[in-house]
Amino acid sequence: MTRQATAPSRPLVALAGGLTAGLVSGLFGVGGGILLVPLQVLVLGTAQHAAHATSLVAVTLGAVVGVTRFGIDGAVHVPGAIALGVGAIAGARGGAALLPKISDRRLRAVFGGVLLLLSVRFLLAPGSEAVGTDMAVPDLDALMIVAHVIGGLAAGITSSVLGVGGGVIMVPLMALGLGYGQHIAEGTSLAVIVPTAATGAWAHARSGYTDWGAGLRLGVGAMAGAALGASLALGLSGATLGRLFGVLQLATAALMLRAGSPTEQERS
Repeated sequence: MTRQATAPSRPLVALAGGLTAGLVSGLFGVGGGILLVPLQVLVLGTAQHAAHATSLVAVTLGAVVGVTRFGIDGAVHVPGAIALGVGAIAGARGGAALLPKISDRRLRAVFGGVLLLLSVRFLLAPGSEAVGTDMAVPDLDALMIVAHVIGGLAAGITSSVLGVGGGVIMVPLMALGLGYGQHIAEGTSLAVIVPTAATGAWAHARSGYTDWGAGLRLGVGAMAGAALGASLALGLSGATLGRLFGVLQLATAALMLRAGSPTEQERS
């Protein structure tokens, strides 16, 4: 049985939850929604669809702070972010239309399976400890631009439907498939998350799902956590971040697969 927070403790719970999600966001270049959605549903008593939409408000705020910190160190690849963002924003709008129709259980099962495979890849081959490789960027020829747009589209749909920033898709896409160094992948991911999550929150608001006030309360903690997380990330090697990111994906996959498995009622 889930124990929900009492009314007096709710602001503190929201602040602590947002802080933790922001820390994860800044450290790994992800949105942090994977923590914010269950926090709202299980602890704050928010309805599932509203939690997904409201999470995106806090994700946006945390990502703004995180990408600013990465940008100060030159760890954001603007052309790559634009190419990814084109697909991601379109995907976020499409995902918002899918949210009332799609089966959460089935989507989470597929998503969890993909993350499980990616986590194994990061844990087995996390990246290089060599100085400078964390800041590598690819040449953006026509084929690479198309790959960025398609990857962004997948991340945008995932972001909007699941209430996450999409970084759990974009960071491995960039670090493993597109030739980005880990630091650049994370900073660029956060740059794309800002418009993607904001688009999703706005689109969900038209359906009445987004609670702007609750999102802002969560976002206060998320901004503080993201600043700390990004500073920590920039002080670690790409290999260390890769291993930690693999652990994050493994934990996320376990949660998704558990949520996507049939209940006892459904099996009988």
